Amino acid sequence: MKKIVTLIIAFSAAFLFADGLKITVMDKDLDFPLEGAKVSLESDPKITEIADEDGNVLLSIPDSVTSGSVKAKFPGYRDGSVKFSSTDESLTIYMSIADVIEGKELVVNRAAPEKKEEKIGVATVMSKEQMHTTANIGIAEDCMASIRTLPGVSFSGAWGSEPSIRGGDPREAACLLDGMYTIFPWHWGGGVSIFNPSMTDTIKLSNGVFSAKYGRASAGLLEATTITPDYENFHLNAGYSTTCADAFAQIPFGKDVGGMLLGAHVSYLDPVVWAFKKMGSSDLDSIKRAPYIRDVFMKTNLTPTPELFVSVIGFFGSDGLEMNQTEEKDGLKTKAIMDYDIYQALGGINVKYLANDKLLFHGNFAYNGMFEDMDMNVTESGSIKYNDEFVSKYGSAFPGVKNGGSYNIPELKSQITEKIDNHLVSGRLESEIELTERNHLCVGVEETFSTAKTTEKQNGWTDIEINGTNLFRRVDYSSVSDGNCIYDHAAFLCWTFGNDNDLIQSELGVRGEFISLRNSGDDYTMNFIPDVCPRASVTYTPWRNTSLFDKVSFTAGSGLFVSIPRETMIFTKDMGLESFEMHSNRAIFSVLGTNVDLKSGWNFKLESYYRYYLSRIYAYSSTDASSNFQDVAIRADSNGKGHVFGIDSMIEKKAGGAWDGYLSYSFSWARMKNPAGIKSGVYAPNSMYGDPLDEWYYPRYHRFHTLNLVSNWHFRKNWTFTVKGTLATGAPKDKVGDVGCYAARLDDGTVIQRYTRSSFYSDTLRNQISCPIDLRIAYEWKSNNDKTSWEFYFALQDVFVNLYSPKGDKSFNKYTGEMSDVAESADFNMGIPIPSVGMKVKF
Repeated sequence: MKKIVTLIIAFSAAFLFADGLKITVMDKDLDFPLEGAKVSLESDPKITEIADEDGNVLLSIPDSVTSGSVKAKFPGYRDGSVKFSSTDESLTIYMSIADVIEGKELVVNRAAPEKKEEKIGVATVMSKEQMHTTANIGIAEDCMASIRTLPGVSFSGAWGSEPSIRGGDPREAACLLDGMYTIFPWHWGGGVSIFNPSMTDTIKLSNGVFSAKYGRASAGLLEATTITPDYENFHLNAGYSTTCADAFAQIPFGKDVGGMLLGAHVSYLDPVVWAFKKMGSSDLDSIKRAPYIRDVFMKTNLTPTPELFVSVIGFFGSDGLEMNQTEEKDGLKTKAIMDYDIYQALGGINVKYLANDKLLFHGNFAYNGMFEDMDMNVTESGSIKYNDEFVSKYGSAFPGVKNGGSYNIPELKSQITEKIDNHLVSGRLESEIELTERNHLCVGVEETFSTAKTTEKQNGWTDIEINGTNLFRRVDYSSVSDGNCIYDHAAFLCWTFGNDNDLIQSELGVRGEFISLRNSGDDYTMNFIPDVCPRASVTYTPWRNTSLFDKVSFTAGSGLFVSIPRETMIFTKDMGLESFEMHSNRAIFSVLGTNVDLKSGWNFKLESYYRYYLSRIYAYSSTDASSNFQDVAIRADSNGKGHVFGIDSMIEKKAGGAWDGYLSYSFSWARMKNPAGIKSGVYAPNSMYGDPLDEWYYPRYHRFHTLNLVSNWHFRKNWTFTVKGTLATGAPKDKVGDVGCYAARLDDGTVIQRYTRSSFYSDTLRNQISCPIDLRIAYEWKSNNDKTSWEFYFALQDVFVNLYSPKGDKSFNKYTGEMSDVAESADFNMGIPIPSVGMKVKF
């Protein structure tokens, strides 16, 4: 019997590749076939074929070979390879342009000035292909849904894309689009990003010791690069799903001229809201204008001469919603109206010029504008009965407070208005000089100018607790910051040694920053203390191309990083801030890491890091008895402290077989302190972002553990089943006291019963564990010439939300003390799994 089984296996192997293995060779960036590419079997280079006009090769595999690797070579491109097994019928090799810049009669072999490869201890890069399955799920298709699964990125809740990178505040990270700084690249207040998967080629997450070329970030850098348009062929990427649609066209100008990428992305949640209402759900009755996104993007690449490259981009986006909630319960009528809109515009130009075979110039100039308009009005009125608890406590003190008695609430109006007109202009010029083949020097300058007109008004009724006494006060606060201009002058010098094949690679750099704030209208100038930011990293790779490893690397690095917090835009002359008394946000960051890349297609990464804050800016509002606790003043300081320690790891199975994916884990320990020195009798409960004052605390975004799983199972030809799951421990939760009543008197003498609950920071309490799971199944097929591809998919976002949904505290009626029946969600999820059906076409 064993002989028969052996014979059957041997006979079957003889027919595994009887018809040959089909290999397609494609340009990774432009997604077009590479005719003339040389494809060979790695174990036997004599078996070689040349790709046809569609990039296809039919490679004859010997009967004795059931698995191995196929390599591809093409002039001007890095060598590419792909692994195969007996189950594979066809494979694709994606090749990238080599680090070569060609002139009319010269070829410069050297490291590219903007290498996109990831590097242990510095950055991780996700390509369009890697993000495809995880970014195209849910209400809004978003590349940040993929970035959030990487090690070093803490879970930010079921509804939130603005990331905390390695324990830092989301505001301490900078985001760039095609190398240009952005102000706030988010929609829906941070719910999703503007990095749509149909226009994004790669996203580079620099959460290590990144180059001194970049500043304005003390906790990480996100660099999104958009698709490079094809110079010769027209392409269209279009998608349609349950809640959004987009289309991006690549328009060629000519092989030696250039091309354009032009497209738009829109959402339409109105059908979802309508469906909820038709199903009898009242949860969305208050929505009068469904949340929307409207984005338009344009990119034009031009090569007037072989030595000159010019790229122009333009982006316009908008989002918002409108709500009108009116309810009446227990005699109290509440009407709440909120109208929110935000508009963004970004435009810029990138220029690269190869002066000679040793000198490259690169410069860019960009503008980004962000315009927000938010208005919220709440009106409370009605007749409320005194309850037994209140009568028992205050009946003897107030004659009108008795059993069966009631009081009328006049129209108590509260209004919150926020209008922001924010402008950012940035420019940089750098030159890269090749000293030797392994030594490169980069020197440059960078200028950014930002200005904003901010109008904030809060006029309404609130509860205030002063030294154990509760007060019900109408608080008026108005702040108009008009003309604040922030200038950031920077210069940098970087030296890099080695290339990808060297035993040692290193980068040394230094960046100088001088930041100042000016307001000519108020005759106010405030200069921050200048900073000199040295940075250094080294990578040691002792093993390469062994029988077991592709490579094994170790890295170490450290540097000083600086960022400009958003609070600086509200600084005024009245706050008493003097020149050269404040620092910007400054942090020393160090990292140690290792990367093990196996021949089998598995990759292991492990990194540890520590960040120490030399200074942190924070702002807070305060009031005191001198104004009967009604006038509010804004204070700010830069003496904030902080420590962050963490460990990140990742196990990845690379694409090329029946299964690919990765498991990432992050541990973070972050402690901060805002030593404001609040005096007795002053009401200043926390900072402007809700953080406590005068005590060490875990920041609101902090989670000790975040575990992510991304699994892509190609269970049949053209079919892919994706699981994207996260398991994250809870974020900090305030400790709340019992709900209790107190008596308050309006100006006309009316005694009202008011319920309140004390709340203060707790060092031990946490929300429950979060465990969102997304599922996606997709079918893709291509035309005979592989020039057109179609994909249909069905996805479920947050599948088990009804089983695990983390709960917060129950709310209560502040006039009657009645508790709600259900605790609010701590992650702001929808409360039900979100289905989505979509179709994508590319040709």
